[in-house]
Amino acid sequence: MLRIVTDSAGDLPRELAQELNIVTVPIRVNLGGKSYRDGVDLVAQDFKPDTGYEPSTSQPSPWDFQEVFAHLTSRGDEVLCLTLSEALSGTYQSAVIAAGQIPGVKVLDTKLVSAGQGLLAVRAAAAAATKSLAELAAWVEMEKSRIRAFAALDSVEPIVRGGRTSLFARHAAGREGIKLLFTLNPAGGIQILERVRGRKPSLDRLSELLAEGDCSQVALVHVDCPREAAQVARQIEERCRTKVLYIQGAGGAVRTYAGRGAVIVAG
Repeated sequence: MLRIVTDSAGDLPRELAQELNIVTVPIRVNLGGKSYRDGVDLVAQDFKPDTGYEPSTSQPSPWDFQEVFAHLTSRGDEVLCLTLSEALSGTYQSAVIAAGQIPGVKVLDTKLVSAGQGLLAVRAAAAAATKSLAELAAWVEMEKSRIRAFAALDSVEPIVRGGRTSLFARHAAGREGIKLLFTLNPAGGIQILERVRGRKPSLDRLSELLAEGDCSQVALVHVDCPREAAQVARQIEERCRTKVLYIQGAGGAVRTYAGRGAVIVAG
């Protein structure tokens, strides 16, 4: 069997991952002097970055990936591992080091994160039944460029503080009421897409952006704003005439940088 492995920055719903036999390797979230495995020791409802500690993340070790790869290949499976963008994390390099020790494993940098990364993993798992490892890897390389991802952040402070975008974002959002929309560039880095005045218009813009291209399959991730996320999902379904595949609360890794009120869409 050809298995998909990803990391917890993909924000996949646990039930969907289990249904598709996708294995998730947790990223480490560092909070209050302690290190937690995202989605294992630390789940969304336990993540409270407003306790006076500034959270940070660290990539899984090569050993974390090696354990998963060795377990799957020992059963005769082959593995395609899809990591979050190398421009945002060293997770890809950890997976590559681990794969170098084990035959039958291929690692790809998705150049995506959160909803985009999770959506790509879902599509890869669906395609895995009819392809060899080499064929699936080539297919994913093409498919990842088709996925468009957009994020509306309520505050840019977490992403600037975490070093995932430049101080220019703070300047760009400097005026009261200005919200920034972000996307990913071809290298997998985060870039500012637009400045929008007002929270609601910034969220409304997400469905408009998706509707400008093919959005036949959409994933949505949010940070502690389920009602607004549900409204964005309804707008996407109306504009794109499609069903949102899943709405998921972000894990600790993405929460660390996106901050409360973030809504991330991909399609």
